[in-house]
Amino acid sequence: MAKIKIFLLQMCHNTLPVRGTLLRRGCRVDPQCPLCSDDIETIKHLFGEFPCAYPIWALAAHHKWIPQQVQMNRSRYWLQSFGTMNNNCSGKSLQRISFLLWSIWKARNAVIFQNELFNPMKCLIRAKKLSAQWRIRTCLSVDDFL
Repeated sequence: MAKIKIFLLQMCHNTLPVRGTLLRRGCRVDPQCPLCSDDIETIKHLFGEFPCAYPIWALAAHHKWIPQQVQMNRSRYWLQSFGTMNNNCSGKSLQRISFLLWSIWKARNAVIFQNELFNPMKCLIRAKKLSAQWRIRTCLSVDDFL
């Protein structure tokens, strides 16, 4: 899924088009987070400080879908968090974390562009579905299936 790799690169290089980044680039946008209106929408805010982000991570850990030790530290920069996760998590866990981040991004966009409500459980379900589809596409061969 090339689009998720590009998304993660943009996130790590602080170029993801959140409102704070767009404002910094000179675009005329309201920098307030469209989901909570409490703070400027930054990458750090959207994926860690946003009040609805924590329940998503807690749900994923509670469902034992990501390791319990994976707690999104709200005071760190995302690149540092990924470095720590890369050293402490398996490849499967990193894939799941990536799908969860992508799902949060997609839910944010659905709120902005399609007037949907933000739902933490729906984010987790979307991430699990994407992960299962990825496993089916990349890991299973006809021989393994038979």
